[in-house]
Amino acid sequence: MTSFHDLPDGAQLAYDDKGSGRDVVLIHGMCMTRRYFDRNFDELAERFRVVRVDLRSHGDSPASAGMNTVAQYARDLKHLCDTLGLDQPVLAGWSMGTLTIWDAIRQFGSDWIGAHVNISQGPADLVMDDWPMGAFRMEDLHGLLAGAQADYRATMDHLIPLMMKDPPNAEDHAFLLDEVCKIGSNCGTLCILDQSVQDYRDVIGTYELPTLMTWGRDEKLISVAVGEWIAQQQQGAELVMFEESGHCPMWEEPAKFNQVVGDWIAAL
Repeated sequence: MTSFHDLPDGAQLAYDDKGSGRDVVLIHGMCMTRRYFDRNFDELAERFRVVRVDLRSHGDSPASAGMNTVAQYARDLKHLCDTLGLDQPVLAGWSMGTLTIWDAIRQFGSDWIGAHVNISQGPADLVMDDWPMGAFRMEDLHGLLAGAQADYRATMDHLIPLMMKDPPNAEDHAFLLDEVCKIGSNCGTLCILDQSVQDYRDVIGTYELPTLMTWGRDEKLISVAVGEWIAQQQQGAELVMFEESGHCPMWEEPAKFNQVVGDWIAAL
């Protein structure tokens, strides 16, 4: 049963809270929802207390007229964790979810976090002169923003197969598309723009946290080289490859993901 968390500015976050034991928070990606963890939530909640959250304006969280930025998502995440009394939570961020974690570390430090699970996210998505490993170039971002405003659903319909090694079946595709469309075109476009221009290379390596990186071998979106770069920069980072996955190992290989992540958390 969905719960709602009240934020200081009147916005709300939809979330689920299940299980007992070590506190774990699942944080979704850009424009996506907590339902992208449907294949992980119940199984992980058999071993830990697991909270999965819809970030501001995403999923079942009501649309927010402003503050649709990664920095605000980070403040919202911290407020949720503090209010729920989560003790040294393991923050598991998929895609933009990990950008949100890095922004929270930039704003609040890392002492309140117990560990970080990075699900397929590099420090910057944009290709730059000193960062050739980005996922797309500025002209690609312009096209994505134009598409999101012209026909948001069609743009997301095209994006979903790119996130995975193999295209999802028709039922899964329809489900994932309906979920990503909950944010709507305007909040969605703001989210796409803000997260796509972020750069957290200055954060990586400045803190010490147990870090597990789950990475898909398929490189349609995020290259393996990005994961290897983070593993070299971040003390204590462990990289685990998922051979049959692209950007969504938690969805594409859920049994392996749940086992690897669950065992890693249990061993902390």
